[in-house]
Amino acid sequence: METLHITTAADLISLIGHSLGYWPHESLVCISLQTNRMGATLRLDLPSNSEHAKIYAQSVAGHLGTDADATATVFAIFTDAPWTAQRREFLRPNIHEVAQQLSHSGMPIRAGWIVGPSSFAEYQPHTASYGPEVPLDAVQSSCINAELVFRGSQVQSGLSLALPQRMPTPKFEIDVETNKKMISSRSATVQMAQARALWNLLLEGGNDPTPAQRAELLAILQFPGLRDRLIADMPGLDLPMGLLLFGQSDSAPRWDRIDAAERLLLRLFSIASPQHAAAPLTLLGCIAWWKGRGSTAADFMDLGLSFDPGYRLAQLMKEMLSCGLVSGWARSKTQAYRQL
Repeated sequence: METLHITTAADLISLIGHSLGYWPHESLVCISLQTNRMGATLRLDLPSNSEHAKIYAQSVAGHLGTDADATATVFAIFTDAPWTAQRREFLRPNIHEVAQQLSHSGMPIRAGWIVGPSSFAEYQPHTASYGPEVPLDAVQSSCINAELVFRGSQVQSGLSLALPQRMPTPKFEIDVETNKKMISSRSATVQMAQARALWNLLLEGGNDPTPAQRAELLAILQFPGLRDRLIADMPGLDLPMGLLLFGQSDSAPRWDRIDAAERLLLRLFSIASPQHAAAPLTLLGCIAWWKGRGSTAADFMDLGLSFDPGYRLAQLMKEMLSCGLVSGWARSKTQAYRQL
């Protein structure tokens, strides 16, 4: 592809949508610059509060810092919320901290914008003030947008989860509950050994699980201790559970095992009763986060919480995502997920 020359703010905002493949919502998007060339692009959910402003900002600087040639940064805030004085004060500590961290990291902010549902404006991170509003139509009619559309690029209106049709049955729900009772009757050692053996068989075997195996696995996932162990077993690495849950290792994970787990969990979700659905959805969110798909991970957590508002792991993952944390594997060029 020939070099694209960005000359206006509308050009850059348009390029963000084409780079991501979708129009971000309630998001902070940062782009590192290498003198006059674009480097890494980072999209994070807007923070839900200012309690973790420093952690959020450190995550932004840490991710963009992987671009060793970066000399500056530009950013855009995408939000549909009315840009009131209260909203400005709500986001001000976070965006101010991001500007500070980027400056300390040698990537000072060169420019920023706030993008709403019908207009955009230049935004000053230190004062939370913004300039004259420009109709969003300018983005659609920008030269960059026209060029990229001509080349076949499309921007979706937003992310959507590709989920199978749900077909739970009363019989399967009873089978899961029966398995839960059986698991509870076993010793903790036996529970763990049998759960890991079944999980490994299904991830390595390559065959479709039987209805009995699906019911047993979904029952196992209802026990937090067993569930967490199976999450850590997915990557196929012999490391402490804490490192694996955060996607941290010296070697790449077994992405083929993780992909197999993803397919299996989607199958389980499609037949799970509402009371059992939060577990497979939360695991799918963990996988999405490992792969560097923070928005998809957040969507999975939200959907899991819609089935069980008190599901603790999904709540914790949501808090982590709101801080802008990126998995170790997603930050590594040699370990990151590559879809074949």
